[in-house]
Amino acid sequence: MISGHSLRLGLVTTILAVLGILLSGSLYRVFSSKIVLALAAFTGWLCLCCPFSVWRGGSVSQVVFWAVSVVGLVLLAGCIEGADQCRKAGYTVAVSVLCIEGLSFFLGSTQNTKDAGRLAFVAGTFANANDFAALLLMGLPFCLLVVRTRRGLALKVACILGLFLIPLSVVRTGSRGGLLALVIMFLLYFFSVPVMQRIPLAIMALLLAVAAVIFAGSGALDRYKTIFQSGDTVYYANTTEKSAALSTLGRKELFLSSVRLTIRHPLLGVGPGMFQIADANDAEEKKHPAAWHQTHNTYTQISCEEGLPALLFYGAAMYFCFKATRVARKGAAAHPELRPYSDMAFCLWLSLIAFAVTGTFASNAYYFFFPLLAGLSAALERSVNATMKASKTQPEAYLRPPSPPRVRTDYAPAGPRNPIPTPNYR
Repeated sequence: MISGHSLRLGLVTTILAVLGILLSGSLYRVFSSKIVLALAAFTGWLCLCCPFSVWRGGSVSQVVFWAVSVVGLVLLAGCIEGADQCRKAGYTVAVSVLCIEGLSFFLGSTQNTKDAGRLAFVAGTFANANDFAALLLMGLPFCLLVVRTRRGLALKVACILGLFLIPLSVVRTGSRGGLLALVIMFLLYFFSVPVMQRIPLAIMALLLAVAAVIFAGSGALDRYKTIFQSGDTVYYANTTEKSAALSTLGRKELFLSSVRLTIRHPLLGVGPGMFQIADANDAEEKKHPAAWHQTHNTYTQISCEEGLPALLFYGAAMYFCFKATRVARKGAAAHPELRPYSDMAFCLWLSLIAFAVTGTFASNAYYFFFPLLAGLSAALERSVNATMKASKTQPEAYLRPPSPPRVRTDYAPAGPRNPIPTPNYR
């Protein structure tokens, strides 16, 4: 009963928000963004692929699941405007990821997961350790945003604590893609700060790495060992290491299978969310056991399930998101009016990097992860463009000091009021 009321409340709130955007006339501005247009085209292509799916009912359910995230994209892109609201949206993401990190201490476990020793929630969306690590990494840069821009002490202290606890949790998940994304994000941030700040930052990173090794479970550490070992010749020291190595081989097979399905169905794919069924049908024809797993790659998941055009639309949306953050960051260096957007753009850029890297090792195409970042990117892009347009149309009188009053010099000084008349000698 409680969940039903919660669902109705969320639905009513969403409908009211959409109506507010329609009445305010912001819908046109939302769809003027290339980010929103690219994801709208991707959504339309999903609907087009459903009639040609290997299981139409399952594909329709997948499209409905994705459509909920698209509504969130429109709300974010339409309701956020200006540097202050962009920062507040980033603060909200930071508070959300801190809450999830805090809940992991009560609802997380390293014993109830499929691979023992990996941190994940006992049940729910984040019962998958890889998805849990991806979400933490995408929220981590917004904790940095709070530390760099927030004046309030309580939230800033919580985010500083999160900057230390979240990387520890990511390491404890045993996600190899998450570890790679964490290293890349740190290196990008490391080379972005001034030289004098790099030494203390490197020391803190070293201490954090030591703490991660100490607190990480043996199952997670055994999985990391397989990164530098060959799956064909590795010596299996224990069952966890063997499971991790076999998982790597299984992912390679799933990747190759998704590529084969992409080549066979390059235009419309096998249907949204239907890779597992198509792969099982293919295995049955070859008289092989079916894997019944996702592709573990967001990009081949899209290409094999909706075809190459869908991958083009999705990739275009990601490109425009990165472009929006780059324009804001570079513009802030040249235009003083764009400096309030600089920190938000940088942290959003890091979050997009986290999604792009973890997406190479996980099937996150239809989750809310990317629509959330895309909505923030579209709002940032629109706010930056509005600020630039306002600065260009400002009258020149307000851009320069007033000129001193002009003194006429084109005539002789005035004589007496009653001058002596000049005699006429004609």
